[in-house]
Amino acid sequence: MKSEIINNAFNFIEMHKDDKNERQQAQMWIRDFLEIFNIPIQKINIGFEWRINIDGSQKYADHLLNGLLLIEMKSRGKRLDKAKSQAYKYVMNLEREDIPKYILLCNFENAQLIDLSNMEKVIEFKVTELHKKLGYFNFLLNKIQDTHIPTNPVNAKAAKLMENLHNYVLDINYPKNASDLLMTRIVFCFFAEDSGIFENNQFTNYIKNETKKDGSDLVDRLATLFQTLNTPVKDRFQSGSLNEFPYINGGLFEIHQPTGLALNNKIRELILEISLLDWSKISPVIFGSMFEGAMDKKRRHSLGAHYTSEINILKVVNGLFLDELRKEFDNISKIKIKKIKTKKLEEFHDKLASLKFLDPACGSGNFLMVAYRELRRLEHDVIDEINQGQTLLFDINDFIKVEINQFYGMEILPYAVSVAKIGLWMMDHLMNIEASELFGRLYLRLPLHASANITICDALKNDWHQIIKPQNLDYILGNPPFIGARVMSSEQKNLFKKVVQIKGSGNLDYVCAWYYKCVLFMNENPKLKAALVSTNSIFQGIQANLLWKKLFELGAHINFAHQTFKWDNKGATVHVCIAGFSLIDEKEKYLYHYDNREHPNLKKAKNINEYLIDAPYLMLKSSTKQISNYPIMRFGSMANDGKGNFQLNSELRYKLIKEYPIIEEYIHEFIGAKELLDGEKRYILYLKDMPPKLMRKIPYIQKVIENVYQVRKNSKRKATQKLSQFPYAFGEDRVIKDSKFLIIPRVSSENREYIPMDYFEYPTIASDAVFQLEKASLFILGILQSRMHSLWVKTIGGKLESRYRYSNTLVYNSFVFPDYSQKEKSSIEKNMSEILNIRKRWKEKGNTLADLYDKQNMPIDLKKKHIELDGKVERLYKKNGFINDEEKISYLMKLYINASDSTN
Repeated sequence: MKSEIINNAFNFIEMHKDDKNERQQAQMWIRDFLEIFNIPIQKINIGFEWRINIDGSQKYADHLLNGLLLIEMKSRGKRLDKAKSQAYKYVMNLEREDIPKYILLCNFENAQLIDLSNMEKVIEFKVTELHKKLGYFNFLLNKIQDTHIPTNPVNAKAAKLMENLHNYVLDINYPKNASDLLMTRIVFCFFAEDSGIFENNQFTNYIKNETKKDGSDLVDRLATLFQTLNTPVKDRFQSGSLNEFPYINGGLFEIHQPTGLALNNKIRELILEISLLDWSKISPVIFGSMFEGAMDKKRRHSLGAHYTSEINILKVVNGLFLDELRKEFDNISKIKIKKIKTKKLEEFHDKLASLKFLDPACGSGNFLMVAYRELRRLEHDVIDEINQGQTLLFDINDFIKVEINQFYGMEILPYAVSVAKIGLWMMDHLMNIEASELFGRLYLRLPLHASANITICDALKNDWHQIIKPQNLDYILGNPPFIGARVMSSEQKNLFKKVVQIKGSGNLDYVCAWYYKCVLFMNENPKLKAALVSTNSIFQGIQANLLWKKLFELGAHINFAHQTFKWDNKGATVHVCIAGFSLIDEKEKYLYHYDNREHPNLKKAKNINEYLIDAPYLMLKSSTKQISNYPIMRFGSMANDGKGNFQLNSELRYKLIKEYPIIEEYIHEFIGAKELLDGEKRYILYLKDMPPKLMRKIPYIQKVIENVYQVRKNSKRKATQKLSQFPYAFGEDRVIKDSKFLIIPRVSSENREYIPMDYFEYPTIASDAVFQLEKASLFILGILQSRMHSLWVKTIGGKLESRYRYSNTLVYNSFVFPDYSQKEKSSIEKNMSEILNIRKRWKEKGNTLADLYDKQNMPIDLKKKHIELDGKVERLYKKNGFINDEEKISYLMKLYINASDSTN
């Protein structure tokens, strides 16, 4: 553990040695710093920008591991004194259970660690010497022994209580749409009274003082309040406490709240209990998703909806537009001539206020909220630069131009639309508070005068032009539904095929329709850019080939991408990618690669192809011929015998042979992927050459033949019905009798560095769960068992769930074998023979291939021989070897392109 921590520290120092900007780099710095000590990522994510109420205004600590460590960052070159005073003020205003034991201050170059139990003792050090100071951070190592990872207590508790309230209201038969409306309005009122829109506790006091304790008039009194909030003060007829509420407008309270239903004391008391939470600490981004999921779990799951963490949203937002806009702003800020600089800043400000964003599957709006927040923060910097930091010499009302009506969304769930609209209003208010604090002037947008343009519709059924014309749109972003090609409903499949005009579209996941529609939109506005999160399946196997071939033909280019990374979706790990694409072929392309870490390695790419590799477009073609003219690989035999009528277990085999000894020569070991990998035994009747006279003498055989006949005859497939004429034969007979053959499993675990393969010979028969390769020499096996081939499989083959999927026509036939000398060939064969002997020894001790090729438990002698083989194979391709796996796969892709060009 100690050496691991030290290595983590060295990697961290190298990774962040050039960091200097608090706004742009603090979050990544903090995240990677905490990961040195293996703090769980879920715990890290909830601590960013911890909201703290100080004298009625909102402040944000850069990060808080509640109860343990508060981190406050400054830009390089800035003194840490201000950070210290800020941190102390935060600590004094935290809830008791959140008060940390330590404070860490840092400006990327220098750091200070303060123990709050002895504040006179301050550990100061250079960040580049962090590896020498790890002992002072032992409290982080001790802390992670506790496996409980708390979520933000306000978000989690509020979502749970609102879920309970919603269920209570539904239980007394208040209509679903009306109850959804009621929940979102109550959320806004709670937030309003804790964040300065209403007076403090104004909504809570209204419930306490103006409604009956039994709850009988609660809906009616709330409906009256909502009507009041929607009415300008000058037009009101109400008096008393109602008239003291501000005019909200914005459409939030426009629809009449249905009345006439008596609620109960339980509901009223729960509302009052919920009001005790500090709603100013609610994160609109996180809470919106939790709230929405709590209200409609089953429906969200069936639609393939997934919660995306704010960290992952920023990966989309930064790459799509924010990095580019900030770069533009930084360049303008460097202009020396004030008049020119101010003019450019004002033009840039107008540009920010004109940008339009669309999330065509927006859910609870978290992508739109983060995009809006970051655009507002950039606007604040622009305003500050225009006014040269003079906080008291201008009216902030004249400067804020960015509005939530620049943001558009489509969402199929009405309730999610309500949550998204509320969330964006909440985010707008939080940004107004932030602007007030930055510029020293109160800025509130009341009454609300703008609303996000979020429409209840199915993004695939709906014409996007009805939402926004492509010429008026700048960016598309989001994470459309994750529904696999094989698990779509019939309705979804039919809709998908109508939308996606691509041959072979039945093999594509649902999310591909969003990519397709985005590119169609781009063809009407070539300046439009998009970035989407999706499962990595559309950048693998046949999907990458089908989808991206069409999109590239339509003019699309991938300009930035995050390769596969794990995304913990509330306990369920999803493997996702991010692709930023447009019709613009950007000169600078960026590729993010993950080495089993949350933080990616960034590299510039010449071209990003359909597999998200820095290589030319592959445009891989499924082929029946091996591209290097090696032996043809075929499926094993398919019995087509219903539910295993030809097949036998060991017990039944023994029983039949004992009763009919002559039957033994017609019972064969039957090898599929499971038998190959797990060493299980299965048998099958191979009756093709059995004399009819003998068949008739054995009742069991007659029964099997009759069963197979009935299964095939009653099949819906005409080809299977024809097979009923030969009920004693396999549906597809590919039995190899004359030579040894190699067996390759069609599906293999992702927890293996190599896909195990092995030799067999007749009377063993291969099933259609494996491929078989006749005349496969030890040299061929050596190449196929190498890391070069494994990387090709993992990249080109695609996956079944998370397991690697092999293909003869797509993977094997497209794999370019290396040239070799006789000496090199002999060396490979000798190495492979040694690997087979090592396997044999371990198998004799009771181990299976699955045991031997488990990534974590692979025997040392076997691992060493494979590494030796890998080196030899790599040098056949390139004498000096390769720097990393990406270079290997890029090299293989270029070989394929050259080979396929020469054969055309």
